[in-house]
Amino acid sequence: MIGLGVSAGAMLLGSCSQLNRLVRSGDTEAIYQQALIEYNAGKWRKAATYLEVAYNDLYTSERVDTVLFYMGKVQYNLGEYEIAAEIFDQYRKNFGRRPFSEEAEYLLPMAYYKRSRMVEKDQTETRKAMVAFTEYLNRYPDSERADQIKPLVEQMQAKLYQKAFINASLYEKLREYPASVTALRAALKDNPETPYREQMMFLICRSWYEYAQRSIPARKLDRYMKMVDAYYNFVSEYPESEAYKRSLDRMFAESKAYVDFNQQLTMEVEKDRIDVEAKEQHIEVQKELLRDITDPLERSIAQKTLRADQADLRALKKQLKAEAKVLKRRSSKREIKKEEKSEQ
Repeated sequence: MIGLGVSAGAMLLGSCSQLNRLVRSGDTEAIYQQALIEYNAGKWRKAATYLEVAYNDLYTSERVDTVLFYMGKVQYNLGEYEIAAEIFDQYRKNFGRRPFSEEAEYLLPMAYYKRSRMVEKDQTETRKAMVAFTEYLNRYPDSERADQIKPLVEQMQAKLYQKAFINASLYEKLREYPASVTALRAALKDNPETPYREQMMFLICRSWYEYAQRSIPARKLDRYMKMVDAYYNFVSEYPESEAYKRSLDRMFAESKAYVDFNQQLTMEVEKDRIDVEAKEQHIEVQKELLRDITDPLERSIAQKTLRADQADLRALKKQLKAEAKVLKRRSSKREIKKEEKSEQ
């Protein structure tokens, strides 16, 4: 990790006679002092080169922590935040009780913060910065830097909330409604204080509604019922919602009307569908057994039973088809109102 500055240092050594002369002299103290001179003058690249050479010579000395810290500082000042973070992380792990430890622990999350990407991109560095800042504040609660850090933490938390919302809402945009509900619920569980909570709960309702709209008749009721449940959850938290209540009320009215009008018929369709599947499985078993029957009388009885079951299956399928047609016809809002009016 520390050797990352060697190539840059080698170029500078090749172009600067003073650097060459100091290195050839083998005077580590002079090299170190020159590093501090360049550092104080704000000549970060030259300072980085001298520090790299000094570090290699002072690696086992008592001053190695100081050299390492300044190496991190010059990389930070050069905008090489990834390298700086690696150095500061090494410093805090190895020299936690040395004079520069607090500043190193502050600059580590600052380096992560500087590398935090746009909200649409990966937020690994943002999370690292959040964790490292939290550790710093826990270790140094009275630090004068606390007032500076807290707004940064709030800014990054807002970015993470936004990122979680973008990720979770993507499935709804793609019309992947089951995945949308799962992702939105998980995001709400992980981020209960998110400022996007109202919008995410609305999207759960809309996902169930759109999913029900696109479902086969036998599956509509269950999904409309889940939309109704999601609606009740929404209004319990946001009874006066200005942004979404009107749209939700419309979807709820249609969903509730469907549930009230079709619940019994849908339950009958589902029961008949299960009966059809069971009868088909039973017939397949009968066919397998029939192949092994050699006695003429037993075979005749088995064939007669099989034909009767096949007739029952045809009748069940016919009934299921008729019920499904009725259910499909009832699926539109217009048909529900029409049939309700005729019953009055």
